[in-house]
Amino acid sequence: MFPTTQAQIYLESFRGQFLADGFRSFRTFNFEEYHAADRGPFGTLEVLNDETLMPECSHALRVERFCQIILLPVVGAIEVGEKGREPRFVNSGEALFLPASPDGVYTITNPYPDEAINYLQIRINDSSFLSTPMPLSGITVQFDLSEKNVLLPVGGHNGSATQLFIGQYDGREEGIFASGNAGHNAFIFVIEGAFEVQNRLLERRDGLALGNAEAIEFEALSNRAILLVIDIGD
Repeated sequence: MFPTTQAQIYLESFRGQFLADGFRSFRTFNFEEYHAADRGPFGTLEVLNDETLMPECSHALRVERFCQIILLPVVGAIEVGEKGREPRFVNSGEALFLPASPDGVYTITNPYPDEAINYLQIRINDSSFLSTPMPLSGITVQFDLSEKNVLLPVGGHNGSATQLFIGQYDGREEGIFASGNAGHNAFIFVIEGAFEVQNRLLERRDGLALGNAEAIEFEALSNRAILLVIDIGD
C-alpha cells in the first residue's frame, strides 16, 4: 500500500502582512510578529516571504541561527549587501543562495529611482550546506523562463539537501514533478497565473505543502503561469 499524501493549502489571502515605510511583506509561514496556529515551518522550509520595496528603499534582515537564504527577484532586480563586502546585483532570472549567519546584517536595496521591485525571500533551516565550502557572499544561479513548459532546476549548492525548480507554462500545459528526497516533501508556490496541482486549484501567490508525494501532477490554467517547486530535504 502506498503512503497517503499529506496536503495543506496556504491561500494568498490568509498570509501575514507587514507594512513599513517603503517596504511590504506577505508571510506564508509564521515570521516575526505574524503567528497563526497552522502556519508553522514545513520541514526545513521556515520562511517564504513575498516582499516589495519602493524605489531606492532598503530593508535589513537578520537571522537567529545559521541558515540558507534564497532571494528570488520576480519584478526588477535587487542589490544585496553585507558590511565589509561589495553589494551583489541579482536580476530577474537569477536566484541568490546566501549562507546567513546570526552575526551578519544583510541589506536588500531597490536600485531603481522610480520603479517598485518584488522578490521572494526563502529561508531553509538546513545545515547540510555548511559541510561543503561555499562563498560567504553566496552563489548566483541563472535560469531562463523563455524555455517554456518545463521545470528548470535552480540549484544553489551541492551541499544543500533542498532544491528549487521553476517553470513558465502556457495554458492547459501539463507536467509531473518527481520528488528526489526521502520523505517526498515538496512545497508548491504559484508566482503568476493559476494551476491545478494534485487536483487542487492554486491561484497567484497560493502555496501547497505536500508530504509523501513521489509524483506531483499539475496543469497550468492560464498563459504565462509561473510555478515554483521547493523539494525539501530531510
